[in-house]
Amino acid sequence: MKRVIKHTLIGAWWLTMLLSYWFCLSALNPLSMDFWLFLLTAIILAFLLMLAWYLNCSQDQVVHRKGRRKDVTTDGHSHMPKSLKWLGIVSIVLIFFLFLLSFLNSRMFRAKDYANIITVKEADFTADFPETNISTLALLDRASAEKIGDTYLGTIDKVSQFGISDDYRQIAIGDQPYRVSPLEYKNFWKWLSNRKEGIGYYVKVNQTTGKAELARLNQPMKYSDSEYAFRDTMRYLRFRYPTTIFGDPSFEVDDEGNPYYIATVYQPKFMLSSNDPTGAIVLDAVTGETKEYSLETIPKWIDRVFSARNVLSRIDDYYTYQDGFWNTVFSQTGVKKTTDSYNYISIGSDIYLYTGITSATADSSNLGFILVNMRTREVTNYKLASATETAAQESAEGEVQEKGYAATAPTLVKLNNKAYYLVSLKDDAGLVKSYATVDAEDYQQVTVNNDIETLIAQFIDVDTSALSGAALSGKADNAAAVITGIVDKLGTQMIAGTTVYYIESDGVIYKIKASKDTPDQLPFLKAGDEFTGQLSKDQYLNRVKITPKQTE
Repeated sequence: MKRVIKHTLIGAWWLTMLLSYWFCLSALNPLSMDFWLFLLTAIILAFLLMLAWYLNCSQDQVVHRKGRRKDVTTDGHSHMPKSLKWLGIVSIVLIFFLFLLSFLNSRMFRAKDYANIITVKEADFTADFPETNISTLALLDRASAEKIGDTYLGTIDKVSQFGISDDYRQIAIGDQPYRVSPLEYKNFWKWLSNRKEGIGYYVKVNQTTGKAELARLNQPMKYSDSEYAFRDTMRYLRFRYPTTIFGDPSFEVDDEGNPYYIATVYQPKFMLSSNDPTGAIVLDAVTGETKEYSLETIPKWIDRVFSARNVLSRIDDYYTYQDGFWNTVFSQTGVKKTTDSYNYISIGSDIYLYTGITSATADSSNLGFILVNMRTREVTNYKLASATETAAQESAEGEVQEKGYAATAPTLVKLNNKAYYLVSLKDDAGLVKSYATVDAEDYQQVTVNNDIETLIAQFIDVDTSALSGAALSGKADNAAAVITGIVDKLGTQMIAGTTVYYIESDGVIYKIKASKDTPDQLPFLKAGDEFTGQLSKDQYLNRVKITPKQTE
């Protein structure tokens, strides 16, 4: 009986540890804190099972009969086994060791080291921040992209078998900002029925045009986060890289639309503390092929190697601990931090995180903007005194307070060399009803319009049709109409601080917005002068040329 109990306890220990590893998937690496926690769990569990065994054996009783008298004695287990004592000692020492190591490598003792993990390039917003390319301006937030993408689920076969993952990860495909998300099995039984065929679709939503597409793959994905066995992305990679420390794989597609999962590889900066990226593992979601890259060799189509949490933590360390830990407690001289809001913008083929930087007192003003390349973690601080993102949201909501719209996290844009927050305004149903631009330097200056093209056209003198998808959908004529005429009547009006010229020619009224790109002759325009320009929405003319009336 004792032998059966002993073997049962040993089997229970092995089964518990195997199940723990199956679900937790800790890296078998002594540089990983998860490894030591897994080991500590194994030792404590063994201690508890051995203690249960000891207590059971120590209470075994032997009966000695002497005539009518019974003597009851224990079976000689009054002393605790040495192995049990050693397991208890090792557990206590290991707990103390891990606590001490974490404490000594905390920011209290290594503040300067944490501050120097990254370097920050200083720049001027007006001179150095890139002008916003409106054809790649991400207008949709995550919630809106998800709402649009989910409407396409009903267009696939076996719609009852699949759902759409809630990933909706922001990436760039070419130079266009998208949110992409794979389909997933709805539950275990759906997976059991469809795992041989795999997943044949993913959703992508263009954040500029708002157009969604249920992309069908030439070959279905056999590896995904919704798998239940060895093709689960995390489990598959763990068994292939048992000693590598990496994070949860995230879904991306390359510029040709091929699906991959990207797992960022980490190493601790200080003993077991402060994991920081050193590379990435790329998993082909169709074939299961994998390849590990260093940070220097990661393919450029991969957009997100560094997580937002890692980026923001490093920036906060940089600005908080330059003068040591105790300075943050007492004088707080020069202490800065990131604001509570951040967002992503697309520049070229890369995704950048931006956030404001403010003083430790957390007032309603920013000292500048931080821009971070999410593939390389190149950090630039653009100096500009401005309102915080939260203040801009509140200002935009105040402009339409009678409608009760809620402002989304703002997007930072640079229009005609000036910083603005672009804010979407949603109703209670989560639908975008209007847009607002908030002057970043003077957040009381708010411009609201239900049409995004018209709104942006008030600030720049370029064609804004890309914002409605006309320039990208292929349904519109890419050759804009060129208008030539003679000025019959002329008038001007100031709109949102910009002079707009109204020209009447042959009974039709055209508008020209004054900007640094309009001809120098525009202020001297008069009846009889000839004008030429490209006609855009709402009768605005772009690329204007003026030929003064010839006098005899």
